[in-house]
Order: sequence, then C-alpha cells, then structure tokens
Amino acid sequence: MNKILLLILFIIFSTFNVFAQKQKDYKRVEVIVSKDLENKLEPIKSNFNRINSIKNWSKIKEIETDDSTEGGFINYYFLNDKLEKIVVRKFGESGQYLAEYYLLNHKLSFVFEQDTTYNFSLYWKEFDDKKSKIEDSRYYFEDRKLIHFIGKSKNYKTESENTLVEFDELIKMKK
Repeated sequence: MNKILLLILFIIFSTFNVFAQKQKDYKRVEVIVSKDLENKLEPIKSNFNRINSIKNWSKIKEIETDDSTEGGFINYYFLNDKLEKIVVRKFGESGQYLAEYYLLNHKLSFVFEQDTTYNFSLYWKEFDDKKSKIEDSRYYFEDRKLIHFIGKSKNYKTESENTLVEFDELIKMKK
C-alpha cells in the first residue's frame, strides 16, 4: 500500500515539475518576443521624433476635403522632395477626426489616429468641448504588416488593413 501511495505522490510531483518547467520556458520566450518588438519599434519611434522636430519643411501641400459636414484638409509634408508625413483632419457637427501618417524609408511605419466625439452637436447650446470623448489609436507597421497596436479597439486587425487602404488612397491623391 505504501509503495502505491509513494508511486502516486511521485507521479503528482513529477507532473507539477514538468508544468512549472513549461511555464518557466513560456515566460522566457515571452521576454525574447518583447525584446524583439522593442527592437522593431525603436526606429519607428526615433523616426516619429525626428519628423516632429522638423520646423522648416521644404514643401507643404494642402488639399481641402468636403467628405465631412464641416470640411477638412489633408496636408502632405515634404523635406527635400521626400514625403515624410501626411496629416488628415476632418470636422463634423458631432466630432472630429485626426490621422497622422509617418513614413520611414518611403514606407508607412506609424499611424496616430484620434477620434473626438462631442457631448452634443456643435450647434446645440449644451455643447461643451470639455465633455468630449477622445479615443486614440496607434498603429506600428513594418513592410505593410501591423506589428503593434495601442488603443481600445478589438477590431484593430481589420482597422489596420483599412488604414493601409486609406494610406494608399492618400498617396494617389497627392499627385
């Protein structure tokens, strides 16, 4: 009876040890993935800072849009004939939309989106800009593939594909 009990205890503790080892290995892999992601994000973040530190653009091309109720614009920012950044701003009665597209080596690397929803329509007396809801999203791309997302959306994969389509349309419009 004691031998059977010892055998059962041995099996139980062996199982715990194997499970603990698998958990330990999983955490180690997770750290490597995180470091890899950090290495991929570093040039994107550096490029973002570089672009936003530019004070004198060699050219800014502005296109007015009428696809929102209160209008909007698209600005293309060039440095030495190289497109670096695109800013899209759309205004509406119930909110506004901002998207900033950043290019790295002529490819889309980062998109910042901000959706602002007003508490009431602009034209109502109850409108209070301070009560607006603001939702930010950040998309990080490498070779047209989403590598990182920051935001509240659960549909970010589909939204990132839409973002790439919008970017392609913006590039066509600049010509």
